[in-house]
Amino acid sequence: MIALLALPLLTAGCGAREVWGMPEDELKAGLARADYQALASIDFASQDPADALSISPEAPYYLSFVFDSIARPSQALRMLELAWSRSPSPWKEEAGLLLGERYLAQDSYDKAIAVARRLLSSSKSADVEQRARRILVEGLYWNKDDAAVLQEAMRLQNPDPEVLLFRAVSSLRLQLPTGRDLVMQLFIREKASPLHGRIYTFLTAEPELLQLFSAQERDLLAAKNAFAQGDWDAGLPLMEGVLSSIEPSKVADGALVIDLGGAYGSAGRQAPGAKFMETLAARLTGQARVDAREQAGRLYRRARDFTSALSSFKAVAAEAPAAGQRERAHWYILDALLETDQPDLVSQIGSETASWRDPAYFSSLLEDRIADFVAARGWKTLIGLWRVLEKTGPDDVRAQLSYILARAWQEGELARLPGAPPISARELFLDAARRNPMGYYGLLASSFLGELPERAVPAAPPEEPARNAVFDPIVMGFLPFGLTQQAYNRIWPARDSLSETQLLEAARRFAQAGDTRSSMYFVGVLARRRRLTLVELQLYYPKAFESLIEPLAAGAGIPDHILYGLVREESYFDADIVSSAGAVGLSQLMPATAASLAVRMRMTDPDLRDPSTNLTIGARHLKDLLSRVDSPIKALVSYNAGLTRLRQWERAAKGFSADLFVESLPIAETRQYIRKILVSAVMYAFLYRDADPREAALSFFGIQKKPLDAPPEPRLGAPARPN
Repeated sequence: MIALLALPLLTAGCGAREVWGMPEDELKAGLARADYQALASIDFASQDPADALSISPEAPYYLSFVFDSIARPSQALRMLELAWSRSPSPWKEEAGLLLGERYLAQDSYDKAIAVARRLLSSSKSADVEQRARRILVEGLYWNKDDAAVLQEAMRLQNPDPEVLLFRAVSSLRLQLPTGRDLVMQLFIREKASPLHGRIYTFLTAEPELLQLFSAQERDLLAAKNAFAQGDWDAGLPLMEGVLSSIEPSKVADGALVIDLGGAYGSAGRQAPGAKFMETLAARLTGQARVDAREQAGRLYRRARDFTSALSSFKAVAAEAPAAGQRERAHWYILDALLETDQPDLVSQIGSETASWRDPAYFSSLLEDRIADFVAARGWKTLIGLWRVLEKTGPDDVRAQLSYILARAWQEGELARLPGAPPISARELFLDAARRNPMGYYGLLASSFLGELPERAVPAAPPEEPARNAVFDPIVMGFLPFGLTQQAYNRIWPARDSLSETQLLEAARRFAQAGDTRSSMYFVGVLARRRRLTLVELQLYYPKAFESLIEPLAAGAGIPDHILYGLVREESYFDADIVSSAGAVGLSQLMPATAASLAVRMRMTDPDLRDPSTNLTIGARHLKDLLSRVDSPIKALVSYNAGLTRLRQWERAAKGFSADLFVESLPIAETRQYIRKILVSAVMYAFLYRDADPREAALSFFGIQKKPLDAPPEPRLGAPARPN
């Protein structure tokens, strides 16, 4: 667990003191906002690296990261050497570890060994000791000090696979009988990776070493090497031969089976691969047998043979000893059931729910298919799903179904269903609000009910037992140097072990450092544990870039809470973010779209990472879309998926209200996009405009609230009248 947040403050400036020819105060201010331009030209041949110590004793450690970020590796190395020799603990030890790793990368093995040995002789930290010993083992390996490699490697706890390679090669070079066994352990138990290529190259360079292995073992070595190189044609027949004849007990952990399944998929040989895996499962035992059946199911699925996949995954669910693998098998079973669309689909799903450990794990599969049923107006199936998921289904999916059916009831869709039982919209809205109180469906359901969600926003957080709210001094020391990503990378993996106080403190510190995205992530973890207070909600829905967003929204005729919601969900206010599809910046503009808009706006060579430029073009893009469609919802759908797709979807969902139209969209990303923006927009209107969230939610869709006072009706779960 991270020891929390003592933030080392940069030493206050004294008058006009300079560091490397720059006023100290200006240098510190630039570092804090990650403006490193002034450091790019520093030449330590004419400047004293030790001047960094006048900023603070620990500054050289952090400045090594700064110089690396601006591609100045030699200056970064000088800073690490300075921190290693003159900074206090624990920065000294951390610098030493980084220095040892850098020396290894530079093939300076003697230097790496010296640093590691010095750390081992002086540090009292078990973590530092293990990391230093890992550096020592690698340095010794490359220096071919094989006896020392074996001695030190045995003292490592939880060694990584590369250490196993070091031990295997060192043992072979020493002609120890353990070398052969270590090689086989590496090839049988570790999944195919470049490590196998490295050791195979070593073995083939010494032909007498290969003679230590049987013909079958040599085939295994060659197959694994081929997989590591991506040569599926060479590797597949070799591995098939090995697994067809090897003693089953030697593949008990299934790693070879998983390698083969992955190779079939990569080679595009799904159908024959699945057949081979079925045959293989019959001769294997234990975990390997289960893994072979799972690989067969996955390959059948990729070949779109869902009937065969279903059979394989049912066998895995029945035989797998590990709960995680059984749950994964049930996920694939549900996936296959939904794909085959069997006549008794609803009842089969109902039978499956009894086996689900974590119903939320299955939400995305169900949600995707629900969209198909809405688009096809499959209300009878949706009613059936509502019933079978009542007790064991995911709450978010049950809330979705309750809301959809309530709105379908209001829109008269269910009245057209022959033999359908009458349904109470009020009861359905109440169910959605209860199961998803602060989410999309809860907000909308509460809007129709005229009531705020059950989980009202508390004025103050619940009391928590006092816990130290001070992080490891190294971690948050990155923030005054503008190195927010490095701080985040060290805290985020431990998020589940942090207390509520620690999460909130981390969120505040990152917000103060200008890293809104990281701040929001930590508040998001807190939000999954309990209700947020008003102050915490403002951290979760910050008015970042307020001076830009609000004037732009006003100029474009867009409610500012909608523009805030769009930017929050597009980028979490990270101006430098680039999506996997290539969308850039705060409003996630595709370069081609932005270039076209820039021409019309008379902007030359726009920099999409510049907040003002990006938001200006993004607001104009949304304004243009609003002028071409008849609702804000459709403009946002177009913003995410394009106007052409919107027109196609409009034709397919003719007659739907705006919210049911969203439920029918065939792309999950677009559905989620609209839902997230709705929640964000409502929260911004509530937090900063004192707007009633119920009114804001309905106005988002342009929906007029409809009366719920209808004659008493049976519950949705009542038996259906015969057709």
